[in-house]
Amino acid sequence: MSGSMTLQEPRTDPRTRGRAAQARALRARRPGWSFVLAGAIVIGVFHVGAIIFDVVMSFTDWSLAGATFNYGQNYADLIASAEFVNALAVTLFYVLGTVPVTLALAMPIAYLMHTTLARYSIYRILVFTPYVVPTVAGALIFQTVFGPTPGSLANALLGIFGAEPRTWLLDGNGLFAILLDPLGVQLSGLWAGPSVALMVVTVVQVWNLLGFTVVVLLGALSNVDPSMFEAARIDGAGGVRLFRNIAMPLVKPTLLFLSVALTVFTMREFNLPYVLAGGGPFGSTETLSLMMVRQFWEDNQLGMGATTAIVLALLIVGLSWVQFKVSKGEQYD
Repeated sequence: MSGSMTLQEPRTDPRTRGRAAQARALRARRPGWSFVLAGAIVIGVFHVGAIIFDVVMSFTDWSLAGATFNYGQNYADLIASAEFVNALAVTLFYVLGTVPVTLALAMPIAYLMHTTLARYSIYRILVFTPYVVPTVAGALIFQTVFGPTPGSLANALLGIFGAEPRTWLLDGNGLFAILLDPLGVQLSGLWAGPSVALMVVTVVQVWNLLGFTVVVLLGALSNVDPSMFEAARIDGAGGVRLFRNIAMPLVKPTLLFLSVALTVFTMREFNLPYVLAGGGPFGSTETLSLMMVRQFWEDNQLGMGATTAIVLALLIVGLSWVQFKVSKGEQYD
């Protein structure tokens, strides 16, 4: 036979090639899915599962002796209790004293570091350092600074101005009552305002969160087009007008984020109030977080502690929603 024979590859069914390609793609994705599955298991067990378990606990009279369902009685008892009203008021005082003050201090500091002090990185390090200091270590330092003895640093500073020393973290008197007492106005209970001890805790919380807030605002200011500042300077705007009319409006989205974040951080804060004052004196620094832990570990009221945790979570979500709702009319990039 003349000529040469041409060898032809056997024909493959297109469906077979498609299934083979899918199998290879699935094998290639398998390592990635294994990582996703591991993360999903951790989140499912320790987050979603824990939330579901906490909700179930909140509907029980749960203690070390056992558990029985009480069908929501915990919520009625908690809201009607005087200690919950006190802890809620302390928490709100804590938030209102921390968030606005932190933002009011952080914004001008960030603006100065973005403009006048932009070349000096040492200031960024100094401002951010309190945020990376361990919370307990920082609390112990301020516990010494605001000690009740006349020789503490805070009392020594008062002595320079001729004021009497105070017991600070042991002082449960309300700030409003102290300020209005010379005018003959007598206030008591929640009307007396946040205690001196709570004000000290608030000062330390502001000190702790200020660095984080400044760094976030610095990042927002760095994203502002420099030509906007230059154009305003050409039009004769000074530093104050640049800050008020250019910097502030352009970082409003970041300020909204920070207001929500700082509210969440402060409402769930446990370490600072616990180490500094332990909830005292007379419950004047007992936030909802401290109350929840006390119910769990000291009062053996696991069901009531779970109820407090749910209520605290709902309050955090509610306040965050209100903050976003208030800013609904703002237009963000």
